[in-house]
Amino acid sequence: MEHPYTSAIVIIAPHHIQAFAVPLMRKYSYESMLRIPAHITVLFPFVPLNELDATAVRLRDLYADVPPFDVTLDGYGYFPRTTYLRPLYPSPIKALFRRVHTAFPEYPPYRGAFGDDEITPHMTVGEFASEAERQQAVFPPYAPLTFTVRCLHLIVGVEHEPLPWITHDVIPLGRRS
Repeated sequence: MEHPYTSAIVIIAPHHIQAFAVPLMRKYSYESMLRIPAHITVLFPFVPLNELDATAVRLRDLYADVPPFDVTLDGYGYFPRTTYLRPLYPSPIKALFRRVHTAFPEYPPYRGAFGDDEITPHMTVGEFASEAERQQAVFPPYAPLTFTVRCLHLIVGVEHEPLPWITHDVIPLGRRS
């Protein structure tokens, strides 16, 4: 029997970002909010459950020389049926992705549904049954929100199930700095 678990590498937003994102998620992305807090995905899906421990060791080494960096969320972005908080400068997050994708090319982002070698960094705050529903949703304007990324979370969960994902390991950035 195949394990239903999968993993991901994410940036979990700190409390002051959660304070803004969670009310939006509660209204427009409730099931996702139950599974995982507001976050920015670096890579999903990732390694299977039986590879998590060895992978965490590799990730610690992979990101040891990447210094912490600031992310500023400024405005909304849109995918079909999705609204997200948009990073003003996504390049540091894309660099995290490129680093892990180079080390683990067998795991394309989102199973290659949007291309095999690039991501659009985002923090989802709304998921909708239709594009018309998304366009009717009202999201409040907000002042830019900034936080420092000091670590990544290697999380594990069951995709499309209303069960919380849990952190398997926390990968610090800049351990060699």
